[in-house]
Amino acid sequence: MGVIFQVGHLEEQYQDWVHQPIVSKEGPRFFANDVLEFWNFVKLFTTTTTTPGVFGGGLLGYVIYDCTHYYLHHAHPSFDPAKYLKKYHLNHHFRIQNKGFGITSTLWDHVFGTLPSTKTAGKSS
Repeated sequence: MGVIFQVGHLEEQYQDWVHQPIVSKEGPRFFANDVLEFWNFVKLFTTTTTTPGVFGGGLLGYVIYDCTHYYLHHAHPSFDPAKYLKKYHLNHHFRIQNKGFGITSTLWDHVFGTLPSTKTAGKSS
């Protein structure tokens, strides 16, 4: 009901409001939030029974990725793999911004050819 009131309130300006071009760096948003957008994206390539599992796995993967990213920025790791990842990631932020995009692994940097040279990756930040 509120939408009808708002549209009615526009009166003659309604046509101008509806036909405004989208002026933003991003494309148009099709849904009100990212979660709904991701759910509908997952539904495009999964079955009805597998959609919740794939969706949940995707969200869990994102949360793990985000926690790891936070950890690499703010923690002081005491074991070697985490020390290496922190050095690798901070190298991406502060030395070579166009290489070393991997947060939890260097796998995709190998695949896409964005792996920094070993000499640069090994230097302390």
